[in-house]
Amino acid sequence: VMVRRSAMQILTLVLENNPFTDTLSPVPYENKLIEVREFILDNLPSNLKNAMDEAIGEIKDGDDESEKEEIKNASINAALSELDGTIESEERDREFVAKAQGYKFLKSAITFIHLFESANAAFQSMLLSSNSSDVTEALRFFVRARHFHLPCAFTGIKQSLSLMWSNEQNIQEEVLSSFVEVFIAVPGTDRKELLPAKQIVDNLIRLVCKATVSELTCIEEAVSRLVKDEIIPADVFLILWSIAAKAPGKPRSAAMMLLSMGASSDPGIVDSASRLHHLLEAGFGDYTEDCRDWATARSAAYALQRITRVKQDPSSAKFIVLEQIVERLCAIVQGDWCDDNNVEDTQAWFGAAEQAIDAIFVVCPAPEQVTRVIIQAMEGSTFGFCHGTPQYSCHSLRLSRFFFVVSHIALKLLVYTEALTGSVRNASAARTVAKQEQADKARTSSQENDEDAIEAELGVAQAAEAETENKMAEIVEKEIVGRGLIGLFAPLLIRIVANESGAYNSEILMQSTTLALCKFMCISSSFCEKHLPLLFTRLSSAPTRDITLRANTIIALGDLAFRFPNEVEPYTPRMYACLRDKSTKVRRHTLMVLTHLILNDMVKVKGQVCEIALCLRDDEVRIRDMARLLFHELSKRSNNPIYNLLPDIVSQLSNMSVKNEDFRNIMSFLLNFIKKDRQNEMLVEKLCQRFPKCTSISQKANISFCVAQLKINEKSIKILNDNFKLYQDALFDDDVFKNFNSIAIKVKKFAKPELKQYVEEWESKLVEFSTLGVEDQRVGEKAKNAKRKVLKTMNRKSNAPESALNSDISDDEDGDASKDIEFEKENMPTNSSTSMTSQIKKKELRSSRRQKLMA
Repeated sequence: VMVRRSAMQILTLVLENNPFTDTLSPVPYENKLIEVREFILDNLPSNLKNAMDEAIGEIKDGDDESEKEEIKNASINAALSELDGTIESEERDREFVAKAQGYKFLKSAITFIHLFESANAAFQSMLLSSNSSDVTEALRFFVRARHFHLPCAFTGIKQSLSLMWSNEQNIQEEVLSSFVEVFIAVPGTDRKELLPAKQIVDNLIRLVCKATVSELTCIEEAVSRLVKDEIIPADVFLILWSIAAKAPGKPRSAAMMLLSMGASSDPGIVDSASRLHHLLEAGFGDYTEDCRDWATARSAAYALQRITRVKQDPSSAKFIVLEQIVERLCAIVQGDWCDDNNVEDTQAWFGAAEQAIDAIFVVCPAPEQVTRVIIQAMEGSTFGFCHGTPQYSCHSLRLSRFFFVVSHIALKLLVYTEALTGSVRNASAARTVAKQEQADKARTSSQENDEDAIEAELGVAQAAEAETENKMAEIVEKEIVGRGLIGLFAPLLIRIVANESGAYNSEILMQSTTLALCKFMCISSSFCEKHLPLLFTRLSSAPTRDITLRANTIIALGDLAFRFPNEVEPYTPRMYACLRDKSTKVRRHTLMVLTHLILNDMVKVKGQVCEIALCLRDDEVRIRDMARLLFHELSKRSNNPIYNLLPDIVSQLSNMSVKNEDFRNIMSFLLNFIKKDRQNEMLVEKLCQRFPKCTSISQKANISFCVAQLKINEKSIKILNDNFKLYQDALFDDDVFKNFNSIAIKVKKFAKPELKQYVEEWESKLVEFSTLGVEDQRVGEKAKNAKRKVLKTMNRKSNAPESALNSDISDDEDGDASKDIEFEKENMPTNSSTSMTSQIKKKELRSSRRQKLMA
């Protein structure tokens, strides 16, 4: 740790005291280098220029341009070398000398920058270190690198934002401090002096425009905390409102997103009649409709979710503005502005529609009524009911939007119903507590019959509360996707997802309807249980190119497993099977979902965990790291489930076509989690019992490798000695012998005299049986070779004329066979085992039978 910390501090000092300028962005250096290079090439000495032109002229037109560049670079290097050898600089053109020196300077600067860029992976890996000192030094380096405009600094700072969710408070504070120093404060002022508000806005908008969805979540957390601590000036949000109202494209949506981030800590940023009017014009106005700027609409709808629900009051200016906003939200959800001939337009609309529906359920007093109107309007426009006669076909994009909206409304109704249930429960609990307090007071002053009446009243209240909860549960189970309006579209949805006739070939339609089916299943347990087979059929039969459908389905299955674990549990093996998907994205999402389910005890860790163990050798770094994280978290549990899983993992990996290198890397990683002596002893015995079940010598070698990785004590040595017969026949293999011999060597180093003598006896048995086994193997190979030679000769002479066969058999075949046998008898050791003797006798018997048959 100290070495790493010192290395990072030295690198930071080198960066701060670099011999170049205070800006280390490679772009200006590269542009200037191109200019200087062209000047040098145009003004080369005549001898070098003629040689260069001649060499370039010899290159054919169709050849690679890299050869020409190599010749030009060689000419420049020759000119620089010649210049270095010149004693009197006056002999050469001073301008050429200045350009040459500038060329060297620029090359050195670019090399310096590239050195830091090439080490970016190592810098970022320190952000993931378990040691807080490594994280702190890496953050400080990225802050200094950002001040010098190194490209690696921006990516490093963005990656560090995920540490906002770290369990260590000091790391969170360091990340927040780094965020302020890079984007808000003046460099070198220790956060005491802030940048101008306009520059802060520019920094934040640039950050948000280049951020992913996960990074936006981290940025929101950072901005929210800074607003709460009053570090970001109020002028910043005024400028953001101005940009959101006037700027086009990405800056407009980014400004709106930043306003919503600040409003998560200070709702007053958007929660007022005047601000809501600005939000209506900027986020849902004519510009958004004309340009179909779904990103701005999504950001504005997200900002709306930061305000509180208002009661119906026609005299309130805020309520009037919200009514206008809800109308625009309905237009967005219904897709009135969408272009049916543009798939990308609908794909961008999905995010805006989702946030708009979420906003409706936040700001509307009666969201169920508004969403009913939306569904009815979309039904008419999609299926043609608004024209008086139904259509028998509709556009796939309209159908995709319709089922997306219906399913998301159904899901939000579930959340809304559960929130109402919680409110009723809290209100009932408050009334019960109040009545209980009255009962306690009455118990001291009233008669016994009054107490009985109060207790009876409390019992009635509890029964009423239970009845209310049962009604809410029935609404969730049977009304939303059953008897209600939304349930009417379930049969059509199922028909499209099943696609038995193959009529629905639109990828975006299949993705939308499959996700809609998953949302329907999240609402009702009976609906989920009934249609789980259909969902897994769709998952397994999805086209290879449709990665999005498979990835989304896996994530939805994770939600289903959380909500209805008993219904999803029988299909767990089919979820594990997705870890072998060809798509890296699908495998990563599958492992992420399974890790979440396993660590939250929603899925039992069974034999399929072998599939997760194979992820330790996946080609994708993030998948390998996630698998390591899962096993690391499992090892922290008191019962250490890895110990119980290891026999199954060894068994399944042995039966699979896994490379020896992969098997051993996986097992060496997993066996490191076995710390207790008792567990090591039990594993030694279990692994020894596996030797007779192995079907190949490579499997036995892998088992012996696993034994060698365990921590061997005195009892383990006795177990190995007692079970010697189980693995003695495998000691002829060099790999098996080396693994067991390494155990003996390790134990003898720290063993007591009594144990050391016992180990030496066991080691001598290993050597003895290894030698005998090698000899048996050698004799067996010779016997096989002799048999193969005899059979080959017989087959060759069986095709010859009969006379030749009769004349040659006695001279050639019998002689060769007898020579082979005699050779093996002569070379056979005197202390050979009975198995060697029996093999030779069998061979002699087979040879005599062949001679009789030939005669």
